[in-house]
Amino acid sequence: MLERLARGLEKVNKAAEAAGGTQAIRGLTAISFTARGDTYNDVQGFSASRIGRPERDGRLTVTNNFDFAGARFSQRTLQELAGGFNIDTATLWRGGTAYALRNIGKEFVQTPNAPSPAASGGLIAIASRWSPPLLLQRALQNFRSVSWLGEAASDGADIVEFSFDETTRFRLHIAHADYRVVRVEAISPDAVAGDDVSVVEFSGVQVVGGIKFPARFVGVRRGARTFDMEIENVAVNPTLPDALFQPPSDYRQVSDDKLTTTKINERIYEVSGLGGGAYRSQFVVMQDFVVVFEAPLGIPACRQIIAEIRRTAGDKPIRYVVISHFHGDHAGGVGAYADIGATIVSAAENKDVLQTFARARSLSQGLGGNRGDVPFAFQPVTSAGQEIVDAGGGRLRVIDFQTPHVERLLTLYDPQTRTIMNGDLFSRLVRWNKTFDVFARWLERGDVPVDTILGTHHEPLTRDALLAVAKSGRR
Repeated sequence: MLERLARGLEKVNKAAEAAGGTQAIRGLTAISFTARGDTYNDVQGFSASRIGRPERDGRLTVTNNFDFAGARFSQRTLQELAGGFNIDTATLWRGGTAYALRNIGKEFVQTPNAPSPAASGGLIAIASRWSPPLLLQRALQNFRSVSWLGEAASDGADIVEFSFDETTRFRLHIAHADYRVVRVEAISPDAVAGDDVSVVEFSGVQVVGGIKFPARFVGVRRGARTFDMEIENVAVNPTLPDALFQPPSDYRQVSDDKLTTTKINERIYEVSGLGGGAYRSQFVVMQDFVVVFEAPLGIPACRQIIAEIRRTAGDKPIRYVVISHFHGDHAGGVGAYADIGATIVSAAENKDVLQTFARARSLSQGLGGNRGDVPFAFQPVTSAGQEIVDAGGGRLRVIDFQTPHVERLLTLYDPQTRTIMNGDLFSRLVRWNKTFDVFARWLERGDVPVDTILGTHHEPLTRDALLAVAKSGRR
């Protein structure tokens, strides 16, 4: 044990010296940089058949500002995804308060007494993976946790492991020749595998303020590339203005970050406040059972939704869960419903992916690890749609849309209340695009009478309100 500690500390100190000097690494009080490049996401994409074989999904730009001396952090993320989905969000943290900014809508959610972004699973831990000097600084700070593990067969580098925080351990691959950090590994929750090793591989060198940073990094998950980014605009110990860490004055504060169940009409309810307020899920209380729309985020979030359904609908069984499409943020929690015997309703081509999601249990989220024995009742939906009928003859319709976002995007429609529930046919977080236009044109035709529109990513809207947004977005 002592030998591995000593050897690990030796490698970390040599890597810090090679990166600009141990004193300089320890003296990093602030840093900013932008990562820009291509993203590949095999739990998103256009077709479920591509899971495990990811293709380029668009452009990604992430700007990070770390102010360790002032206990401040900001990160802005711009995504230009296939299908026309452009997402612009930011996360700020200062003085114990977190702000989640939705830049397209000029809104923000404020959370007082928020966990530090440097805490377990926080954004600082994630963004630090892209910056070897920050990893080395944390390894020097947590030197008692350092351990030399051996040499990597793939690149011959020394593998040194250390604790970034109380639950996260990173493995650094430190090259023999020049002591550069060429690779970092961390265990992360994974929608497909439950947990998997998230890998970042570094290449190239740029020197800023006497400290060496990589010029490029590539992310790898489950053996497949997830992003390919260049590092730009690096600044060492810059003076960072207050404006970077607080919402702009023309942004509107919204309060939807607390889990809330709202009655929409006589039989439809909506659970909001999921995922920092960016996600919602609806359920319909039928005569003898409950139908849920979407299984957002993951099993922990969906267990919260189930608790809200039980509180509202009592012991009526949750019989069906309609999944609009296979993307992980809409279907990642399907295992919570499979556990209670609900039937999963979705397009036939989504079955294998959804069953994989149901089996994936993250040990790092306290879920006990993958399970092969998860019951999985599945009901496929044809392109013609489907009806769900209760004992009293009450009906719901599953309607199928073909869109540029995903090849089949299902909705749940209640003819009794003229309410439609959608996944990604409309979102307040995304600029108007061709997928939204598919939905708006359908509403304009009036083939199906709609008064109320509910969604995973927006507050309840009337038909006229959404068409007004469409008119504005088309200009």
